[in-house]
Amino acid sequence: MSLVIALALSREAIIGADRRSISFFGPCQALEEELYSGKIEDDCDLESRAKELEASLQISDGREKVWKRGEILVGEVTEISLSLSRRRRIYLTAGASLQVEIEEADGSGVARVRAWGGVGCTVFGNRFTQNLASQEIARAGGRVSEELIRAILQKAGRETASVSRESTVLRTGTGTRASNARQELYKALSEDCRENGWRICDPQ
Repeated sequence: MSLVIALALSREAIIGADRRSISFFGPCQALEEELYSGKIEDDCDLESRAKELEASLQISDGREKVWKRGEILVGEVTEISLSLSRRRRIYLTAGASLQVEIEEADGSGVARVRAWGGVGCTVFGNRFTQNLASQEIARAGGRVSEELIRAILQKAGRETASVSRESTVLRTGTGTRASNARQELYKALSEDCRENGWRICDPQ
């Protein structure tokens, strides 16, 4: 689980995410619990604790979790096991957002629409990173900006090994609000589903 922060404003949208990918090999429930609850602060502690628990893992900081699809911003966190791949994805544009959960198993996938949103901020992450982001947003009086998103990602990278110190932040052009934002978001989801062979389970 990573950290993705998505902000839909009335005239633009901004999204940011860390770039860490952690693959666990075999049962590592104790290590995952400690990692995602914020008990493991840095990579040295993570490697040391993995050895103590005889757990195997692989860490990479090269995974982009946010990207642009035309004028739509997309962010994703994933959970992958030997039998199942689960993705939480957000499609974002000025004034609107669409949250989707995608499950893939046995060569097929289902995309379920989970929530539509308007102007506002959405955070995907583990318990620790979600709490950290919520605290920083509250400290800022709820006024989320690109500067605050970058600051939250940097702070999370310093305080937990579950996210990378590197991050990516993208934004749409100002004043580019679509005439029908929800329609544009659903169109982006539909195109992704066609390209990946997913079936939309909860159509609008």
